[in-house]
Amino acid sequence: MSRLEEQIDIDVPAQEVWAQLHRIDEYPKFVEGVRSAAAHGSSRAHLDVRIGDEEQAFETRLADRGGQVMDWTVDKPELKCAFAVNPLDEEHTQLQIRLEYDAEAVRSTFGGPKGFAQVHAIEEAVRSDLEKFKDLLENRR
Repeated sequence: MSRLEEQIDIDVPAQEVWAQLHRIDEYPKFVEGVRSAAAHGSSRAHLDVRIGDEEQAFETRLADRGGQVMDWTVDKPELKCAFAVNPLDEEHTQLQIRLEYDAEAVRSTFGGPKGFAQVHAIEEAVRSDLEKFKDLLENRR
């Protein structure tokens, strides 16, 4: 399993970051490749994803831990993601993401480069998505 940890500081209060993470239907606005997303209750979500020429539908499990950590889990390809919302002060928040994934399974599902190049592509996508998330929240103010 490969592991990626990233963080970004966002100029909005922590409760706004937390609320945005729970607006599942808005994930297509900031997650590359997600065409549509819908929550099913408080612990499941359905994602329609297109990467390159490949389209896939995923059922995911969601869990909130400790009021400031949200876990996402996908079984195929195996993917685990945790978002941690950390208030820096009343108006600023740090969002941390920890992603664990099988790079070969991701490549088998969506195609793309092998080995280190696949890992690099995933890292770049995560960084880009975090920037889009930040822009979405900061531009709403």
